[in-house]
Amino acid sequence: MLSGCPADPVLKYCRSFPCRELAPGWLRERARLRHNGGSNSCRHPRMLIRPRQPFDFHRTLRFILGPPAQASGRKFEPLLDHFEEDEYRRVVELDGEQVLYGVREEGHALRARILAGPSSLEVLTAVRQLVERQFSVSLDLADFYRRVASDPVLSLLTRHFRGLRIPQSPNIFAAVVSAILDQQVNLAFAFHVKKALVESYGGHVERQGRRYFAFPSPAALAILSPRELQKIQISGPKARYIIAIARDVLDGRLDLEGLRAEEPAAAHARLLERKGIGPWTAFFVGLIALSHVDALPSGDVGLQSAIHSFYGLSRRPSPARVERLARNWSGWRSYATFYLWMTYWEMPEWRKEFIRQLKGDRDARKGFLAKS
Repeated sequence: MLSGCPADPVLKYCRSFPCRELAPGWLRERARLRHNGGSNSCRHPRMLIRPRQPFDFHRTLRFILGPPAQASGRKFEPLLDHFEEDEYRRVVELDGEQVLYGVREEGHALRARILAGPSSLEVLTAVRQLVERQFSVSLDLADFYRRVASDPVLSLLTRHFRGLRIPQSPNIFAAVVSAILDQQVNLAFAFHVKKALVESYGGHVERQGRRYFAFPSPAALAILSPRELQKIQISGPKARYIIAIARDVLDGRLDLEGLRAEEPAAAHARLLERKGIGPWTAFFVGLIALSHVDALPSGDVGLQSAIHSFYGLSRRPSPARVERLARNWSGWRSYATFYLWMTYWEMPEWRKEFIRQLKGDRDARKGFLAKS
């Protein structure tokens, strides 16, 4: 028998099934906790999500929670993404309301819950889908690992980073604006500007004396003038680009969420139509917000430098050379790029040891490059 809050829409939905076993697993789990006197509150239920293995929650979080320490020599305070009490937390806006959700690892599963905000059935479903997409839980990495098994560099990186997913932004608009703000500035300045933007124009949720910010909505930025954004050190051109994109999203001329359903090439082309979005920015948005697994930023300096260091090239490769090498990663070029990028999140000592290890198998690298 199901027990709990009589007005709880989730339990009401669960009761509607002719047999309890036909209800979704996360609903049955919640009913079990109710019946056993568990700690799930009526207001803030939890959901159990089982990612396809291999899956590494903590390695995936490293990219979300901050820039590479060795690139800046400093750490940055949490802005939108938090890790507290062994739980990842973030605020999103759903149907005009701020929702603070949390995700923690439990065995081979993820436990998601709403920490603050509405918890209707619609919100629960939206948060579950958001978490599943954010952590790419249904993606089969085994195909990627097989694809690069003969690559002397990536075969080692896939063992080191086993289970690492490309985390997806919960908010495509936030990904676009953040990518524009990151253009041609250093990490510290980009963080300073984003912090000012979020704290000036973003919503927030209060929980246990702590304030959690949400990224500003298109509506919040559409009504601004470039001069107002310039006051928080956003350049004039970037301010105009951001405001124009916000207004187009708000007016329905630009459907960012609709890009998820488009073919990657079409979505990339549509992003390039916007002022302020060049090839690299469009690639990055596709990588971290649209789940594009086979895109290649052949002109990216970080990727070129990693290839130069790890594949033993005499000089940094040209975009054309990167594209030739990347034929070996076909179908998974975004993931190959991301795994190479993530080496910058490792300590310098690890990178030195990794290069030393690669030098011990120089013939394998030469043979691989000769075929590329």
